[in-house]
Amino acid sequence: MKRTMVTLGLAGMTAATVTACGTTDSGMFASHNKTVEYFRIFDIRTTASNDTIAAAASTGIERNILRATLATPVPTVKEVQVKPGRIVLQEVGATAGGAAAAGSPSCEGATWTAKANPEVSGGQNVSVVACLFPYQGGYHLDMYTAFSRPDGGWLKYPRRLSGAVFGTPEQWTEKTMLDVVRAIQARTSAQVVLVEAKPDIVGTPWLDAPAKGL
Repeated sequence: MKRTMVTLGLAGMTAATVTACGTTDSGMFASHNKTVEYFRIFDIRTTASNDTIAAAASTGIERNILRATLATPVPTVKEVQVKPGRIVLQEVGATAGGAAAAGSPSCEGATWTAKANPEVSGGQNVSVVACLFPYQGGYHLDMYTAFSRPDGGWLKYPRRLSGAVFGTPEQWTEKTMLDVVRAIQARTSAQVVLVEAKPDIVGTPWLDAPAKGL
């Protein structure tokens, strides 16, 4: 009788342990999609013409995006503005989860625009928008990129390994934005200063050569 009770007790402990581990594992390996946004504004001090800057910017963005839609809108005003324009991020609704959903950013007043939805390893629903705004001191280059990527789950570590080998969407975004600035600077020797960034940029990487393989 005692032996039977001990056996039942161990069985109960084992069942409880398995149940607890199952609960822990389901939380530990739960996966979700994470939305990532990048925003950059660069001040480009130069006397180069708008055509020169636009051509250089097009060269820079085509280093990483093969099918970008490029445009050089006719200015709506004849005189160059004292202050540069600014890209406008529009919220047009909400996602199924209740979070705000961003619409296509507006580049009203820009003299060069680039828009694309490229396929990027590790990223989903990638959207890239760049706008060039002339002003009396030079130009402002505004750039915005958004994408979603899976986060957590059973594939978290395989994704890290894949990112180490092929690069991450974050690395691709940084290089794409910086290559536009590098191309403009190489063509015009302009003085480039970062005005605003999300996430923050450490140092002045647009002055450095891009890392190999990125």
